[in-house]
Amino acid sequence: MQLATNTLERVAPLTHAVGNVLKRVFVIGFSIVVFGNKISTQTGIGTAIAIAGVAIYSLIKANMEEQKRKAASSPAS
Repeated sequence: MQLATNTLERVAPLTHAVGNVLKRVFVIGFSIVVFGNKISTQTGIGTAIAIAGVAIYSLIKANMEEQKRKAASSPAS
């Protein structure tokens, strides 16, 4: 949690979102390789849908945060 907070302070929200998705992909891949988890077609499709969902959610949320930050920093008309 602390690492995520420190990272978010140093990088753009979009970069953080992409890193978060890549972390999830790494954890899943790591468990497959190290623990020998078997992946059926159904499990693979479900995993891909879950990762895609997290990626889309993270990207949209990061985009909204960036727009809020830009709106707050722009001078009032």
